[in-house]
Amino acid sequence: MALHLRAEYVNGSLKPLEPLEMEEGTVVIVSIEEEESILDLFDRLRGSVPDEEWERLPADGAMNLKHYLYGHPKAIEQ
Repeated sequence: MALHLRAEYVNGSLKPLEPLEMEEGTVVIVSIEEEESILDLFDRLRGSVPDEEWERLPADGAMNLKHYLYGHPKAIEQ
């Protein structure tokens, strides 16, 4: 059986953040993976896209979102 749960490291011990449904004294194998923050995730994803692809994106994307999504006329021209 595999169980994935979040835990907090407190005073030298791992403390589960949700209750465990297992008998007292059960021996388990623990794999530790540090939780990634949303900023780390964005940095990793941004780094996976080559710079030349970022340069191909339109500079007016936010102002003309409806144009790029739905084909509406551009709000402003560049």
